[in-house]
Amino acid sequence: MTILFWLEKLKKSFASTGLDYEDLYELIEASIERGRTNFPAFIYEASKGFGFSVGEGYFYSLDQDWDDPEEFNEVSFFLGEVETSSVSVFDYVFLMKIAADVYSAFFPEERDSVLNSAKRLEERYSKKSPV
Repeated sequence: MTILFWLEKLKKSFASTGLDYEDLYELIEASIERGRTNFPAFIYEASKGFGFSVGEGYFYSLDQDWDDPEEFNEVSFFLGEVETSSVSVFDYVFLMKIAADVYSAFFPEERDSVLNSAKRLEERYSKKSPV
């Protein structure tokens, strides 16, 4: 039940930013609800530059998913073989930091690991300017 409250709070927090958050939120929600991963693992993989696939054709990509990571300049979301949206790296990091803060408030026992992953994510992409 706490997971449902966390996801509700996350959606409200994302919505309050005015950013294009919907595909990222849907991917996080589907990943958790389908039991594919939990948020600490989700953000940990992101901090290493890997996106996540909920299922075939339902994923997002980060630099380590690209053939040439140096060309990575936006976070792309896919449903099927079609790109449904993309956000700047800057906005993606901002949203993931919000997600880490919201998650930490609901699951304080995982706070340190989640916030450390958020910090590594920010450091990884700090050289990518807003698109």
